[in-house]
Amino acid sequence: MITRQIDALIGGPQYAATQSEKDAALTPILRELCREVADGCPAYGRFLDKFGGDPDSWRRPADVPPLPVSMFKRFLLSAAPPEKIVRELLSSSTSGQQPSRIVVDKTTAFRQSRALVAILKEHIGNRRRPFLVLDTADSTAAGDSLTARGAAIRGVANFASETVYAMDRDSGGDLSIQWDRVGDFFDRHRGVPVLLFGFTFIVWTRFVLEAERRGAAFDASEAVLLHSGGWKKLADQAVSKDEFSGRAAAVLGAAPKSILDFYGMIEQVGTVYVDCEAGNKHAPAFADVILRRPLSLEPAEVGQTGIIEVLSTLPTSYPGHALLTEDLGELVGVDDCPCGRKGKYFRFTSRVERAAIRGCGDTFAQSRELT
Repeated sequence: MITRQIDALIGGPQYAATQSEKDAALTPILRELCREVADGCPAYGRFLDKFGGDPDSWRRPADVPPLPVSMFKRFLLSAAPPEKIVRELLSSSTSGQQPSRIVVDKTTAFRQSRALVAILKEHIGNRRRPFLVLDTADSTAAGDSLTARGAAIRGVANFASETVYAMDRDSGGDLSIQWDRVGDFFDRHRGVPVLLFGFTFIVWTRFVLEAERRGAAFDASEAVLLHSGGWKKLADQAVSKDEFSGRAAAVLGAAPKSILDFYGMIEQVGTVYVDCEAGNKHAPAFADVILRRPLSLEPAEVGQTGIIEVLSTLPTSYPGHALLTEDLGELVGVDDCPCGRKGKYFRFTSRVERAAIRGCGDTFAQSRELT
């Protein structure tokens, strides 16, 4: 029953349901998913007992206790037996931090792939198109584990009729754009809709700034550039979202509206929040977003800033259904975005200043099964 409900949400229109309709559809699914994962992951079961109470008491998605994403850096939280795990996903660790480790079974992997396609096709259409990856081929190397960059590239590649990697690693291991390869890609597909993807900081530093320095510009008016992640580093350089979109579009010869930022994370692969025409991010049908006030963790009201919590019905092998991120956002509105999409819509604003999350880790660490 619950499988059919999730499949119907993934397979249907992603932004047609009002928020009240979404709440009614998601709450019973989240109750059942959390129960099932708690049965397979005792540490998560204790977390629910301590912070969530009886799932039958949950009346809305906001009642599901959010798990801090930092817990995936400290513990391997698996609800599936080892023989059922098909891949381990690793976050892009920075500044010597421990990466998040996410275990994925076949059901979760299949849902993640279908879900990402369902979201992106509503923003860029169904058509396959030449795909230029602003990264290196080794970022998607086959193996039992995959990084956030590799997972994102593989997901977007579902829309590719041809895939070209724009970068190689130089003798020092750094990323280096192969401009002859890039120029050939745009020459061969002049006047044709093409798709580009890269991580925001890499796109900016390795592609946009370097193209400007070289005086390089392309005739790619039909290009769509998807990018994600790395905004903290750009904020440190005082690069705004509008500046990024304007200068990237100028290099491509495209319109700024074709530069689409999306918000997502390795802890919820397949669930992404893509910019609409009005510059807002929307939750798809099978997922949701809650902005929580930093001190009380109560849901924020429209116009308020809060810690971003993301909810998803995709995972079956790990407790990734309600996650409290380390990011701040503004709840811009509900059901009335100028683009016509229903449900909540928000904007990312900044990272949260680092602080220790107490209580949750102590609850998990009681288990001898965790290392």
